[in-house]
Amino acid sequence: MKITQWKRIAYWILFVFLAVSSVFTVVRLILAPAETTDEFTKIKSDYVLMLLQCLVGLVVMSLPGLIERKRQIDIPDSLEILYAVFLFCSIYLGEVRDFFYLVPHWDTLLHAFSGIMLGLVGFTLVDLLNESKRVSIHLSPIFVALFSFCFALAVGCVWEIYEFLADGVLATNMQKFLLADGTELVGHAALSDTMEDFILDALSALAATIVGYLAILRRRKHAANDNLE
Repeated sequence: MKITQWKRIAYWILFVFLAVSSVFTVVRLILAPAETTDEFTKIKSDYVLMLLQCLVGLVVMSLPGLIERKRQIDIPDSLEILYAVFLFCSIYLGEVRDFFYLVPHWDTLLHAFSGIMLGLVGFTLVDLLNESKRVSIHLSPIFVALFSFCFALAVGCVWEIYEFLADGVLATNMQKFLLADGTELVGHAALSDTMEDFILDALSALAATIVGYLAILRRRKHAANDNLE
């Protein structure tokens, strides 16, 4: 089976699971209590967060295709599959199936994964422009690496802003300032989740850009050797 077919399968699976989860969440939101003293019972705010995440997932899953159509950039199918896998693990498994609470360090794994993925996405986009004959830009490998690193951090920052706004407006707990039993964290403990996310994004994006930088150097070295021959 070709990788393009795997990409289509991955996106259809993601779409079906998020669409079904959205319908399920709306029903549960209507039936759920507004508050409870039982930490194991989901309340309306929990389902608001779940529904929000599913709807956001349905929107952002279309971004790679939109970029390809509008900017005439061919994003590698392998990266699009990684993107679909990340959305599935983050939204469906993380929020809908409660992996964030059931699986130790699930959030940590996802942020490390997203940093690497975003670093590779930023690297691929600018490198494709750099090598394109339709676009008259020629950037050095170090600048391409710097851009991809900053791109990953910028997207991570936008995500944290989204979490902060959602928590404030919709009374959700995306930034994990509340424990499972409802205890509100204060001071340094309240900031730890956000800062750990930033640090993980930075370290994983740095690893991805170093690999990408070395790959560009190797590719250009091979191209130079071929020209000499």
